[in-house]
Parts: sequence; C-alpha cells; structure tokens
Amino acid sequence: MSRRIVVGLDGTEYCKSAIRVACLAAEAFDGVLVGVAVVDEPGIDASARGAGVGSYHYAKSTRELRMTNAEQSTRKWLEDFEETCKTANVRCELAHHHGVPFQAIVDESRYADLIVIGVRTNFHPETSDEHGDTLRRLMQSGVCPVLAVPKETDLPKRVVIAYDGSVYSARAMRAYVQLGSIRPDHDSLILLHVGEPSKSEDHVQLVRAHKYIAGYGFEVELVRRDGHPNEVIEQVAEEYAPSMVVIGAYGRKGIIQNLFFGSTADRLIKNERAPLFVYH
Repeated sequence: MSRRIVVGLDGTEYCKSAIRVACLAAEAFDGVLVGVAVVDEPGIDASARGAGVGSYHYAKSTRELRMTNAEQSTRKWLEDFEETCKTANVRCELAHHHGVPFQAIVDESRYADLIVIGVRTNFHPETSDEHGDTLRRLMQSGVCPVLAVPKETDLPKRVVIAYDGSVYSARAMRAYVQLGSIRPDHDSLILLHVGEPSKSEDHVQLVRAHKYIAGYGFEVELVRRDGHPNEVIEQVAEEYAPSMVVIGAYGRKGIIQNLFFGSTADRLIKNERAPLFVYH
C-alpha cells in the first residue's frame, strides 16, 4: 500500500527543505509524493483591481504579466520537483492548479495521508513578498496530518508526542504512530505529559497510550514535566534533538488552549526548533 504525501510547492528555500524531507518520508513510509503548484489567480485579480478607476489598461496588462509569470514559475517548480524525485528514486505525481493555494492543497489532501510544507510559505510571490497563512490554515483544516518543515532539517528518527489524554492529542498520537510504525529505521518515541497526573484517570490514560504505542513496535519513554506546555514542549524537543514534535491540542481540565495554534505551534514554528507533525 502506497502512502500519498502532498507537498506544497512555492519555490522558497523552505520549500526546498520540505521537498527534501518529503523524499525521505516517501522512502521511510513507502509513499508517493504529489507536488502541488498553484497559480493564485484570485490574488492576482484582486491586486490588479487595486489599480483603481481609470487604470483599466494598466490593470489589464499588469494582470496578464503576473499571470504569465505565475504560470512560468509554477511549472518550473513542478519540473524541479519531478527532477528531485527522480534523483531520489521516489515516485511522484504533479498537480497544477489555478485558484486559492490553501483550497488547492486541501483538495489534493482529501485523498492523502500527509501534507509536507515549509514552516514559512509564500504562494503568491507575484503580489507580495510576505509569508502567507497557508500553513496555519492547513493545520486548522484537519483534512489530514501536516508536517511543517524548518529550513534546515532532515527527518528525525526520534519523536516527541505531547499527550494529555484529550481526544485531540489522542488523534495526533494515533495518526503519527500508525504512519511512523512502518518506518524501518524509527528510533525511540518520547511520550510527554506536562504536569503530574492530577487524578487517577490521567494516569490510566497515560498507561493506555503507552501500551497503544508499544503495540506498534515502538520503544516508548514516558516523560513528565511541570510547567507551561509552551515552554516544556520546546525544552524537551531541544533536549532530545534532533526530534520531531507531534501535537494535536492540549487541554487541562477540559479547557483546550487554542488547539495549540495560538501558542505552542506558533512558538515552535517561529523558532524553527524541530519538524512539527500536527493533527487535531
């Protein structure tokens, strides 16, 4: 069975790192890569309309130029992606879209097992030099797990799973364990709980999670730390570096702290500490 891994292509240095990691993932997870390049036609249209009344001809020529550049760029990204995959002896497919980049990647990911994308993205270089919000939107979409890749990284064998017994963290744990268990070179897995279990049910959940992970052939190390999840998860990731961090949502006493996205994930992404496997 081949795992389908979608790779968002935007031509940045982060994208090159994402492609390299995706090739390693395809080899490790017996996968086929799907390179997705998107002409951001709605964005180009909106920027052209911004020329204002009386600038019709200028707006039209600007749009045509930007569309031409975008067509050339996206096709070049796909060619480079295909060449990289051939060199790495990895199977690949090419997907060229016109539309909203986020939606195009989601559409391809409906039938995929993983999305690999840089922690910084720019799918609209014709209209802006700023990093976009595509990664954040993909992490929140829940269509399938997302692996966010820093500029300088590989595919670590060691994994840190932040787990609190919530449904969200359990989904992230299961998603990685089921995918990662087929990796022949996987290393130890660290099951991280922030704060001592406050009640017997917390301990039961940790024991059951440990048993579930071990059942897939992983050597599991249980780590408990006190402190704020933001700081503790980052600290543990550094201690066990190089490692991948797996997160879903973290909530104590039934309170979900912004599904991680406003805190821990943002912090890890900003500091580029480690590849981040997100599912919720």
